[in-house]
Amino acid sequence: MATPDNILFINRLQKNYYNGDYSVFEKMLDMELDFYTLQNIFNGTPASLPEEVELSYQTDSLSYDYPFFSTLLFEYFALSIKLDVKKVTFNAAHEVSATIPKNFTEIEI
Repeated sequence: MATPDNILFINRLQKNYYNGDYSVFEKMLDMELDFYTLQNIFNGTPASLPEEVELSYQTDSLSYDYPFFSTLLFEYFALSIKLDVKKVTFNAAHEVSATIPKNFTEIEI
């Protein structure tokens, strides 16, 4: 879950989490990153990204009134992230569990 001030990432497979600001990701990527840049990546309008970033979008399995992707591939030097979207809802309340289970450990970065 991303907000303008914070990122909460809960890894239920490895039972760990990250809850903090964007500075850790800025250091890892060596580029400016904030909520609005992240939002632009997801919206397909990444105007503020460095030229070295390669983005590709596939939209063949989704058809909505809003532009969105079914697969997003983000590549920046040695970092490669692939996101696959399974279910998208717009303008609808959706329950997201942002509760960190007590037995999860914080990711050390």
